[in-house]
This record gives sequence, C-alpha cells and structure tokens, in this order.
Amino acid sequence: MEYIVTDKLQSERNLRSRLIGAALAWGLALMLIVLAAPPAAAQTFKVVYAFTGGADGGGPWGTPLFSGGFIYGTTFHGGSLSSNQAGAVFEFVPIVPLEETLYDFAGQPYDGAAPMSGLITDGFGDFFGTTTQGGFSLRGTIYEISGGSEFVLYNFTGPDGETPEGNLIIDPDGDLYGTTSNGGANDSGSVFALSSGDTFVQLYSFGNNANDGIGPASSLVLQKGVLYGVTTEGGAHGWGTIFSLNIKTKAETVLYSFRGRKDGAIPVGALASDGKGNLYGTTSAGGSGNGTAGNGVVFMLNIASLQYTVVHTFTGLDGSQPLGGLISGQGNFYGTTYAGGAKGYGTVFQLNSAGTLTTLYSFTNGTDGAYPYAGVTLDSSGNLYGAATRGGQHDWGTLFEIVP
Repeated sequence: MEYIVTDKLQSERNLRSRLIGAALAWGLALMLIVLAAPPAAAQTFKVVYAFTGGADGGGPWGTPLFSGGFIYGTTFHGGSLSSNQAGAVFEFVPIVPLEETLYDFAGQPYDGAAPMSGLITDGFGDFFGTTTQGGFSLRGTIYEISGGSEFVLYNFTGPDGETPEGNLIIDPDGDLYGTTSNGGANDSGSVFALSSGDTFVQLYSFGNNANDGIGPASSLVLQKGVLYGVTTEGGAHGWGTIFSLNIKTKAETVLYSFRGRKDGAIPVGALASDGKGNLYGTTSAGGSGNGTAGNGVVFMLNIASLQYTVVHTFTGLDGSQPLGGLISGQGNFYGTTYAGGAKGYGTVFQLNSAGTLTTLYSFTNGTDGAYPYAGVTLDSSGNLYGAATRGGQHDWGTLFEIVP
C-alpha cells in the first residue's frame, strides 16, 4: 500500500525533496561544511520525550499544540499499527511526564496516513488535522479527534486537492481552512474550506496562470475575511509567492513574487502576523545566494503598502533552511531552522522587535534530536515546545522544551 513505509530515512528524504526540491539537497550539503558557531544557551534546553518509532509513534513533522497544560501532536511514522507505519496522534503531559497515543492511523481505504501537520483545537476538547496520504483515494484526509475517537471529515480525491501538509486554521464559527500542495484543477495545489457542517468548498486552485503560484505547503493566516499564505513555487519569477484570497469572492491576489536572490526563495513555513498590519515569514533558500543557494531569510510584508523587507538573512552558522514557520509571543517571533547551526542539524531561534536574531539552541544529532522541520509553540509562561524530526535516544525524533 502507498502509505506503508519500510525505510524511514528514504521516505522522509523523498517527501522533503518533493516539498522544496533542490533547496533541500543544497542544504544537506551545507551541513558538511558549516563552521562552529558560538555556543547556544543549552542550559535552557531539555528533551521531554524521545520517540521510539513503535506504538508511541516516530518522526514528528507537525508543530506541537499546547492546550490546557498538555502538548498534542502527530507523528509521520509509527503507532500501535506498526506494520502500517501510518502515524499517530499523541498527548504529552509535561508535569508527569507521560506520553500517550490518542489515535493510530490505519491508512487506506477508510482512514488517513502519514500526517505532516500538527493539530488545532476548537477550544471544546475537539482536535482537527490532516493526513498527506490514505483515505479512499490515497490523497489525504481531514480528520477530527473527539472523545477519544477519530472521524474522517473529508477524503481528498485529486481534483479537489491532494497532499495537505500545513496546519488547518479555524474561525470563530468553527469553519476550517487549509491548503493542499498538490491536486486541484491544475494539479498545482489549492485552498479549501470545510464548514462546521462538514461542507467542503474549494476556494481556489493554483496554476490558473503563470504567476499565481504553485504548491502551498503551509497553513494560512485569516484577517477580516481574507486568507494570507505562501506558495513554494510559481509567481512572476518562479521562486514562490505571498498571496491573499478573499473568502467571499474567491479572488486571489499575488502580493509579492520572490526573485530568488537577496529577497529569498521557496517559502515553505507559515506566515505570522504582528497585529500591526505586517506579515512575517521565512524562505528556505536565497538570501546570501541565488535560487536554491543561500540559507534563507526572515521577511516582513506590510499588507497595506505591500512593502517587502528582509529582516534577517541566515548565514548557516545561525541556521539554514527555516521550514516550520514563525510564531509570535512575548513581543518576539520564534522559529526553527531545519539545518545549520553549530553542528549543522538545525536550530531554534528568537527574533526580537528590532530584527535581532538570537540562536536559542543548536541541535547536535545526539539525544537532543536533529532536523526540526516543525515550528515551535508557546505555553502560558512563555516556555517553548517543539519537535525534532530525527535524532534522540532512538533516532525517531524528540519533543523538547526551551525556557528563553
């Protein structure tokens, strides 16, 4: 079956290759030559759980969710149905500490498989997410976890989208919004909505013209009836876009087309708002090099003026290939880089309001983990939680905590 993974490393490499193409291959080569950076604040870093790849899952790709004093998330591999390796939903209790599997994906034909996104909650104890594979057509699903049970809310078929990779978002009415990186009318990805009554609407299919963007791989930002997001490819120069989509009219507007130079290239991670009319985000390449070269940038786009500003250019020593998107809190932005840092295995960083970037931790590919694909989340005390896709005691990834 398509969702069965027999070689975890090759599976992850193939999936990442599809997402960001040559940029990732270039970044892996960079790890071999990266120089030592100043030591990070390791005393603030703690591994709270190491995945085994068995019943507890393995290979967490999605950003963890902190809710009600617990951490919730997904793993791309593992689960009690280990012969399927279809992934799992987990709950972690920091105060104990204790990890518990809430659900094991069974895969096609009745269930999803291989979730790359994390979870969101409606605030009433229900959780929602997507899987990149499985379902009736093997093109992914939207699901709900409620009362200890899983319900498939929608099965993607291809023309309506396939391979949803980013987190869902939810509005005050309980309607869900998300993206698919493939499928749609032009097989270039789509934006969709699923109402609280489980009515599915395809809001937009990318690839309608040469410039509207291709392959959105992250979650969206919703402000005043308008969705904002990024595409990893397409646009006027072929290196991705920042776009807006009016929910009511379904009109898509390209706000910025990346040139693949100092401005960055191939944005993968989700945008974040500063609440002042500015969107912040990252690109996985560009900045210090053209196209797939370079370590990526942090950027800001003013929605009203469409002024685009590079806030920080990664050097490799302070991180490379930010893929997980940004989160705002405590007057700062926080994120991860998949590669780079002191040892070349990724970093966690903080960006303050003045645009100064501080590396909070550099991964070593030891028991601490390696290659954090996902972003981080904040608890009510300002502590950061995140997931490393690889490394750890069993090489199936870790959950970590950082006190900035």
